[in-house]
Amino acid sequence: MKDEKKEYLVRKDMYAETVKKNKKVGMANMVIFSIGLLLKYIGRPELGGHFIWLGIIILVYVFGSNLMAKYEMKKYQLK
Repeated sequence: MKDEKKEYLVRKDMYAETVKKNKKVGMANMVIFSIGLLLKYIGRPELGGHFIWLGIIILVYVFGSNLMAKYEMKKYQLK
């Protein structure tokens, strides 16, 4: 039981670290989306479109990373 609990705590720390990192990336992503929308609004739609697509790609990465971390956490949950 002691080894299982140790492994669980290690996984829990990894999950918390991943979520913390993804929150920071998510905040930066909001800036990227804002720049894209601003560029579209001021008349540079081709450049703004690139920023918006970059924001979508980052959003998918963050979402997938959180899902994988959550799956790993559940796999090692204590019973």
